[in-house]
Amino acid sequence: MSTQGKKPDFTARNWVWLLAYFFLWLSTSSCDLINPEEEIPSYIWVAPFEVQTAVGTQGSASAKITEVWVSVDDAFFGVYPLPARIPILKTGNSKIKLEAGIKDNGISTAPEIYPFFQALEYNIVLKANEIDSIRPKATYRSGIRFALLENFENNSHVFQTLVTGNESNRMSIANDGAFEGSGSGLIQLSTQYPAVELATRNTYTGLLAKGRAVYLELNYKAEVPLLVGVIAYKAGNLNAGGQILYAAGFNASENWNKIYFNLSQVVADSRLDEYQIILKTEIPKNADGTINRSNAKIWLDNVKLVHF
Repeated sequence: MSTQGKKPDFTARNWVWLLAYFFLWLSTSSCDLINPEEEIPSYIWVAPFEVQTAVGTQGSASAKITEVWVSVDDAFFGVYPLPARIPILKTGNSKIKLEAGIKDNGISTAPEIYPFFQALEYNIVLKANEIDSIRPKATYRSGIRFALLENFENNSHVFQTLVTGNESNRMSIANDGAFEGSGSGLIQLSTQYPAVELATRNTYTGLLAKGRAVYLELNYKAEVPLLVGVIAYKAGNLNAGGQILYAAGFNASENWNKIYFNLSQVVADSRLDEYQIILKTEIPKNADGTINRSNAKIWLDNVKLVHF
């Protein structure tokens, strides 16, 4: 019997097998789409920064570097609290750049790269699922200026100008409990004299001549809050009185702490030429207007005015 021209007998069973193969292929492909093969990251572990200074010209090595800003092969990669274990989806030769991060004015929501520390670069061969450890050493950039370095090692400290307050409020040297060395600066308040403003005896010029960053670093321990700012003057008119501009402050702290005050904006906004650093503190008041304690102390150490 001739079969020429006869159509294949495609039964229901054939359709069942065809559909089964189709759904098997579809499920296998969809698994690859939904769960693609994951890359295995490499890791770097960054230890807290060790700060190194030339003590005679750069002051204390005390620091509070809280984050590291990371770039990989010249692309910004992220900001990480220290110490940091950082996954990187990359292997092979890589350039890792680390920059020291601080809290601007001590505010936890204001992380910034500290502009006066040198960025660090490392050439690392990253390997999947392996950890490379980095122990960064922070140093100040070359060419930056320390307009003020005060470590309170003798009575001729720089905060000699009494702006408001009483003679008993003048800053003295405290030897007991000093943060570093033999002394720290001490401000004392009392029921009779609960407030004071103190300024540096010197003025400082050219703070923004070579850059846009001006910071005041200091260590402190305090029973009451304190504000920091500048008194700004037009060149040659120091006797005419200056413009007082407060930038930021700190709250009471029973332990020694470190803070970086960003004075860049108040200096720029003043559009003036010479500056004193000013400190203001007072015993806080209760709702009825009475002070909430009979006396208070503030200790300061390692004050630095830094700019480019």
